[in-house]
Amino acid sequence: MFVKQVLIYLYCRGKPNLLDMGSLMIKPIQRVMKYPLLLCELRNSTPPSHPDFRALEDAFAAVKDINVNINELKRRKDLVLKYKKNDEDESLKDKLSKLNIHSISKKSKRVTNHLKILTRGESQVKDNTFNREEKLFRSLEKTVRHCVKNISFCLQHVQDAMPLALQSVMELQEISHNKDEDERGYSEAPNNAPNPSDDFAAHLQKLVLTPLSALRSLFPGPQKLIQKRYDKLLDYNSYLQRVVADESDLAKREYEALNAQLVEELQVFNRAARKILLNCLCSFITLLRDLMLVAQRVYSTVVPVPLLASSISEIQNRVLEEVQNLNFVKGNSATFIERKLSFERKKTVQILPEVPRQNDTHRCKLLCTYSTEELYQAKRKCNATQEYDINLLEGELVAVMEQKDPLGSTSRWLVDTGIIKGYVYSSFLKPYNPAKVQKVDAENRFCDDDFDNISLFIFYAVHAFQARSDHELSLQEYQRVHILRFCDLSGNKEWWLAEVQGQKGYVPANYLGKMTYA
Repeated sequence: MFVKQVLIYLYCRGKPNLLDMGSLMIKPIQRVMKYPLLLCELRNSTPPSHPDFRALEDAFAAVKDINVNINELKRRKDLVLKYKKNDEDESLKDKLSKLNIHSISKKSKRVTNHLKILTRGESQVKDNTFNREEKLFRSLEKTVRHCVKNISFCLQHVQDAMPLALQSVMELQEISHNKDEDERGYSEAPNNAPNPSDDFAAHLQKLVLTPLSALRSLFPGPQKLIQKRYDKLLDYNSYLQRVVADESDLAKREYEALNAQLVEELQVFNRAARKILLNCLCSFITLLRDLMLVAQRVYSTVVPVPLLASSISEIQNRVLEEVQNLNFVKGNSATFIERKLSFERKKTVQILPEVPRQNDTHRCKLLCTYSTEELYQAKRKCNATQEYDINLLEGELVAVMEQKDPLGSTSRWLVDTGIIKGYVYSSFLKPYNPAKVQKVDAENRFCDDDFDNISLFIFYAVHAFQARSDHELSLQEYQRVHILRFCDLSGNKEWWLAEVQGQKGYVPANYLGKMTYA
């Protein structure tokens, strides 16, 4: 009551702005930074024996922590907005205009520090929580991207195949009908029946593709901040090695601010992204199931066919036995018996044994056994299409034993790979040119010798590989690999000569990936 009277008195004295609710409510917010000073003065003016002295000390410490947290949170958000704004608003011309000696030197130091960490195993600051969340973030991004792509292809295939399937149903219905069934009131499916794929496409777009596409568009922002976080980590490690106090403190504060912001928000983002992804996949499966049920319900007027294989076999056998009693087919009963047996037993498919791939030992054997005129190389990959044919990979060496097949065709040649003998089409072969192979090998050796700083080109195993012979090299997933030559002795670029921990051997080129600067 007293406060109200004071406010009315002040208002009557010509200070009506004090009754503005907005100005009154903003006061505590504007004074947050002044609370430590006020509490500090109160504590200094309070005797230690006073019962409120301990409470004032606790309040002073709490307010100081609040101010520190407010400042840190604001600095973190300003730093995130700064890097996001730079990446989004700056054009290529603006970025090029900022290039100077300092920025170039900073980037070169980052690359050097990154290579040192990879090649020498130097220690670096690590955050296990961030590493776990970043790995999950990248897996989710890849999964969402592939889901959008594959589900879009599935929708296109359903839309293309459904009209053909419905047409087949209508034609099967016409074939299976007869007059007796029509007289008994057998109903036909309407020709203008709705296409179930139309509703499927609309619901799939709304429930699956639209949420996944929206989720996919959210990944680039965190990816840019993760990249910037790695840059600041490299700066921090570089300054730690040089013991530069001021620059080290600044790099540390920026790295810790970005790292804390990413650790906090990546966990929330990953949980939300995983939930959206799982919901979309469940919706996709449900829509596929509903599509099949709708199609069966709309076009269920077709004469039912038993689904069990045993029932189908019994029906077919009974029909064939009836047909055999007809006069004009009795002479061909053997053919029907063979057909009958074909329904009762399934023909076993012969599985060809896997043939080992050609290596240096096999090529040396061919070079020592056959003359140069008899030697040929595979121009491209050749797959076996007939009996007694063999498979060849591009660049494999063969010796031609006969330039025709048993039927006299000159387009199919009998060859020896050093492992197995068989037939291949002559169009896949070219004469072996040892001079060209030596030239290619010399060029490869020149490249290897020329790139003394081959450590700049770091490769790693994308997939694990198990060696099948002494000439091959086993690799573990994500293992770093040093490439000695980017082809084998025959010039085949699908196999590279690599070295890992002092062991050398050939590995498939498509199992390797170039390690890019983080």
